[in-house]
Amino acid sequence: MKDSAFLVLHFQNGVAHPDGVWGKNLYPQVKKNDSIENTKKALAAARVGGMTVIYVNIAWRIGFPELPENTCGLLSEAKQKNECLVGSWGAEVIEELKPREHEAVVINFGSDGFEGTDLDLLLRVKRINNLYVAGQCIEHVVETTVKRAVNMGYTASVLKDCTSGFTDLNYDAMLEILPLYATLITADEFVAAF
Repeated sequence: MKDSAFLVLHFQNGVAHPDGVWGKNLYPQVKKNDSIENTKKALAAARVGGMTVIYVNIAWRIGFPELPENTCGLLSEAKQKNECLVGSWGAEVIEELKPREHEAVVINFGSDGFEGTDLDLLLRVKRINNLYVAGQCIEHVVETTVKRAVNMGYTASVLKDCTSGFTDLNYDAMLEILPLYATLITADEFVAAF
């Protein structure tokens, strides 16, 4: 699986911790889907298999220069509360899934892991063509990043039990839409492939 990477999208305190700016709303779904434990299991397999692991976290610089004055509703709360600044608790990967020293952490500014980041460069340098995706906000971050990846020529597989959304309705809708772009698998199926 040298031509594959395991992407960990927005598994950070602001998003996947019950005290996070979005986590306070997302965490019930995170817990229900057991997405942290499932991702932990899949991440361990990816590492043992020698797969490239890349994290993508949302964060901004002081003053939010990356966001427009009247940003979208999803991001406005973080801006108003000064949350998820680079180097802050909200921008850090959750304790259960901490990156290893050699694993890259890409900072993005919205729901697309590629927009305005060096993610594509990191993948192309390693000649990676296949992406395995675990992440929070399936209806925003996972969907947007996967669609962009496929449009850029990558193939993608989404580990559906390593994701969650804001609501059951959103989550279920994405499981209907994402197969148009990606293969849906479980953490156990991913582990079994090794």
